[in-house]
Amino acid sequence: MSSDPVLTDLQAREIQEQLFATYRQQTNRQVPVHLPRKDFWVMVKRLLTTLDVQIHNMIRQHGADLRVQNEQKRQANVRHIASELARRRLVAMMQHAASQSLRMAISVTDNATVLPPLDWQKTDVNERQLYSAIQTEMDRFKKSIGWQEMQDGLRGEMEFATPTHKPGTMQLGDFTEKPITNQPPPDLVFEDQRPEPVDTMDIDEEDRIAALEWDSMEPVPIPEHIEEPMSPPAPLPQAPSSEGRHGAAMELAPSATSAITDDWMDDSPKEEEKAVEMAPLIRIRILTSFDEAIATADGSELMLQAGDVHNLETGMAQWLIDSGAAEAAPL
Repeated sequence: MSSDPVLTDLQAREIQEQLFATYRQQTNRQVPVHLPRKDFWVMVKRLLTTLDVQIHNMIRQHGADLRVQNEQKRQANVRHIASELARRRLVAMMQHAASQSLRMAISVTDNATVLPPLDWQKTDVNERQLYSAIQTEMDRFKKSIGWQEMQDGLRGEMEFATPTHKPGTMQLGDFTEKPITNQPPPDLVFEDQRPEPVDTMDIDEEDRIAALEWDSMEPVPIPEHIEEPMSPPAPLPQAPSSEGRHGAAMELAPSATSAITDDWMDDSPKEEEKAVEMAPLIRIRILTSFDEAIATADGSELMLQAGDVHNLETGMAQWLIDSGAAEAAPL
């Protein structure tokens, strides 16, 4: 048998009326209504215990008569109302905690969406503990799904910096027996527990060092004109004397009519280029168009279209005439 003290008939009627009245108020409400007393659920339990004791005493005294049946119906009705009231209040608490915790930041300034805080002076102590547990689980759920990143985006995630505390820092609620606010205390992040920043750029160490060395190298200026080193001039042979004159010495002597010039600085065309320019040209008329350009002797490209007249070198012109793509067109 339960150790709860049995209520008197007057107390039992009073608790039963309070239970039924609270149930009627909670039926159409979305938030938990005020309870008539702080130990409400404890007294409901004592009421059901009292009914159990009365039913057992009545059966032991005069059997299961009509009075016992009425008392059993009363007990079943109290149990049903207590169960429905507890279910509706738990749903209202969950809805209130979820709405307070998950509403968007834009809704905070909207007075129409702000829910009134619960008056814990007019609720049961056990319900307050349950509500705090729901809030704690809601915060854990939001952290696990990344609720802050969902609402603030990447910008809010980058701008948010978790404050750190010295090791040994305690919550203000640790010095009080009762909770200070309705919200659970925030988690403390200590300085020695902050995770090290992770470099998201997966760069090989050797590549990184090579890139730093490459950036530190100074560009070497490239001269516009590279001058070749000049070889020292050959010593001029001395004028031969009349005695012991050698023929090779006379061949090595510079000519009186020639002068020493810097041929490498001469911009005049080479002998090969002059030979190409002086090659004889043949005037031809194109009979067949070519889709692609052909290369001429001087290295340029030439498009040949039917009806065009060109002056080409002998080999190129003769090849076009022999292939039937052109004909001679002398003036």
